[in-house]
Amino acid sequence: MSEAASDCINLARLRERFDDDQDLLAEIFLVFISESPGRRADMEAALAAGDLARLAGLSHSLKGVAATLFAEPLRQAAYALEQAARAGDAPAAQAATAVVLDLLDRTAACLG
Repeated sequence: MSEAASDCINLARLRERFDDDQDLLAEIFLVFISESPGRRADMEAALAAGDLARLAGLSHSLKGVAATLFAEPLRQAAYALEQAARAGDAPAAQAATAVVLDLLDRTAACLG
């Protein structure tokens, strides 16, 4: 994990949640990193298709994953995207998607 991880996740709380099981944390990080490209592609495709309902669902799922990891910046951004998509606000959803995708990449890099 990079030194900048503290900017992406609350490592102390995450370690506490998982009883500081380093093997389990490594596996969780690996799954998050391996799923990130697919999440990105799915969100980009939903946005390009104007499928705000799908985008809301994808962001809701990501919000839950981010909460589990104590990745608060990503969780907040995913929540904002979910709200914009559910409201049918395509311009806001487009802007929020850019933020989410940036934070998704940054969080994956922090965990790598």
